[in-house]
Amino acid sequence: FGVLCAARPVVHSVGARGRPAVCSVGASRQMKNANFPLDAEGRTFHLGCRKGEISNRMLSVGDASRAQLLSQFLKPFPNGDPVFNLVSSRGFSITTGVVGDSNTEVSIVTTLMGLANMDFVIRESRAVIDGPMAVVRLGTCGALQPGTLGKVLVPSEGCVLVHRNPDAFTQQSGGSANGDSPSPYLITNPVFPNAELCNGLITQLQRTLPKGPGGIKCGINCTTDSFYSSQGRIAEDFDDRNENLIQRVLGEIPNAVSFEMETFQLLHLASCSKGTIAAAACAIGLAERASNEFMTPAQLVEMEEKAGKAAMDALVSFDLSSL
Repeated sequence: FGVLCAARPVVHSVGARGRPAVCSVGASRQMKNANFPLDAEGRTFHLGCRKGEISNRMLSVGDASRAQLLSQFLKPFPNGDPVFNLVSSRGFSITTGVVGDSNTEVSIVTTLMGLANMDFVIRESRAVIDGPMAVVRLGTCGALQPGTLGKVLVPSEGCVLVHRNPDAFTQQSGGSANGDSPSPYLITNPVFPNAELCNGLITQLQRTLPKGPGGIKCGINCTTDSFYSSQGRIAEDFDDRNENLIQRVLGEIPNAVSFEMETFQLLHLASCSKGTIAAAACAIGLAERASNEFMTPAQLVEMEEKAGKAAMDALVSFDLSSL
């Protein structure tokens, strides 16, 4: 069963020894297999990559500018092939090269935002990578604890999903057996990072980042299904019923350190990967909810560079054979 999409074709710029230096994957590709779509080159539907283009060690970032910034730490391959770059028609990007003098390949993948995009990236990369995988996410987040603006927040103690409950907003929704109305927001049990990879990430962050106010803080991350309602942002245009959501989250999870939108799906899929994916994460506290303050753009770039290098070193140091 084929799926035909109309747009631009796949365009390659081939390096000196055959590995494409640049690959722009468009949507005018004949897809086969509606269960898991691949094109004639074996490229996935959304991420657009095929075998050999994405590494077993993956750094997941939220946006293209962060991926471009961190690509400075990648070098060409030992055989002379240049650093590989791919951009898909869906906006995902992959940059694959060698980290420093390690001769170890790492891919920087622009995951974009939200649970669904992380799902695309992890499932489609798993389909075209042979052997075990290690994935570290470096994102930005809302810092939930006072005094954590600009810190790197590490969910070493797990990650929950805070998500909107549509049934609570419908007129047909009834109460529970004891007469309570359904909660407008639900909080899952936590999922956990790979302990070895997470500990390695913390070690590298501690080596790279300053001690004290500019360092790291560990705790529980709260992934949400909305940047707005499920993170307790108040909007007059919608019935969100979230005025007390932040207080509820901190009341139920006193060691919650961050709100963001992807990590739960990464850790959840890793836990369901039949032992083939190790995952960990960290996020820069871009905005502190208690004080309503933001980092400056210059501060963010400086922290992205330091935390990004630490995350890549943690990936290089991780023993894939332990999976």
